[in-house]
Amino acid sequence: MTSLVEKERSKDLDLENDLLLSSNDLTFMRKNNSQDAQDLESYLNFLDDIDAFESKKIKTEFYEAEFEL
Repeated sequence: MTSLVEKERSKDLDLENDLLLSSNDLTFMRKNNSQDAQDLESYLNFLDDIDAFESKKIKTEFYEAEFEL
């Protein structure tokens, strides 16, 4: 029986193993991984200024239909 932690861990996406990426892609991702904290803060401030966090919740509708390929 697998534990809950193992189940949660299995949902995580491992970029090096789960996606079809070239070695160049992975190198670029590692190199450009760090983002300046000030840039992030200014971006979050921008989102706050345009009320992005205050947007209305869209009503979700579910349709009872079957789908086959």
